[in-house]
Amino acid sequence: MPHLRRLLILLPVLLGACGVESTFTGEDPAQLWRALQAVAEAPTYDEGDVTKRWTVVENIVDVDNVDWRIDITRHLKRLLRRPGAKPLYEERHWRFEIQLLHEDPPRVRFICIDPAIPTKVQYEGDRFFAEVRSLLSGYPRPAHLENSVDASPD
Repeated sequence: MPHLRRLLILLPVLLGACGVESTFTGEDPAQLWRALQAVAEAPTYDEGDVTKRWTVVENIVDVDNVDWRIDITRHLKRLLRRPGAKPLYEERHWRFEIQLLHEDPPRVRFICIDPAIPTKVQYEGDRFFAEVRSLLSGYPRPAHLENSVDASPD
């Protein structure tokens, strides 16, 4: 019984707000800021495996250019179809805060506001940062992001 009590006490801590940080050595903070905004406003979930792709149902982005913070509310859904299994309908609701820290080199903090499983937040944060790095490096990117980095900040 004492183990169950400890687990119940630790559960809110384990599922509380968690996040990921990444350092962007050699990147201009203004260019990084524009890339963060572009990825927040036009996320891509085009997994190589079509059975694992998510559809963005809603994506609300609030940009604070003074504090270099982006608040994201996102609703995703997918119908996961795998051979020999029944189709599985999944939905995810996320609330993130992206904070560009005024440091040299620039560092970005990706925080999930709502309680979530840390490994899922880690995966989503890593996905977000990979998309930002791809945009900054000039690798081919989805057409809807093509001109986003060149746009001037608000």
